[in-house]
Amino acid sequence: MADRWSEWGLDRLERRLLSVQEQGPARVVRSEYRAPSEIVIAHEQRLTGLDNGVLRVDEVAEIAEALTDLARVGTVLEVVPGLEDVVWFGRGPHETYPDRKRGGRVGRWQSTVTDQYVPYIRPQENGGHADVRWIELRDDLGRGLRITLDAPRQVSATHFRASDLATATHDVELAPRAETIVHLDAAHRGLGTASCGPDTLPEYLLGPGTYRWSWTLQPVDPG
Repeated sequence: MADRWSEWGLDRLERRLLSVQEQGPARVVRSEYRAPSEIVIAHEQRLTGLDNGVLRVDEVAEIAEALTDLARVGTVLEVVPGLEDVVWFGRGPHETYPDRKRGGRVGRWQSTVTDQYVPYIRPQENGGHADVRWIELRDDLGRGLRITLDAPRQVSATHFRASDLATATHDVELAPRAETIVHLDAAHRGLGTASCGPDTLPEYLLGPGTYRWSWTLQPVDPG
């Protein structure tokens, strides 16, 4: 599937801003992401400021018919360095994915962003958690931010971009970034066992269609 994603150009999407409009208390941003293969993904983001510094983000993505097998659909954020402590409510404490979560229990878990990394010899997607309701990132004084999802989602917080993992052929080639890269996935492909067994089962594949997801971002203080 990696060759297919490369052929489609999903690692080389270019964003084109179409419009920014005020709709009541919200700002609506419409964009399209175009791949070298001329596949176009339409995206709408509605940003609404709420009380106490809370930002609500509602998103819609229209996945083209040609994209019959995707890795994930969602939002990726890069957070400033220093927010190393991570707490989440979802499956844990180890990594879990849509088709690999039987051993994970839903609860409140605490760790560090550094410790979310799973050192596969061939770098690959890792450190994700299924069925996450919210996640917090804090510094050593307890200050930071909280992200709350509209429904249980696949979430990860690591010091590696997806491109860092994809371009490395061995774990010793990876260099952690100071920033924290957060993935909020509206949907995530199952992992399967294609390296030594069958690929992902059909019910865990992602295809074309309309994907909707929402989340809020708010500051958190010590205590």
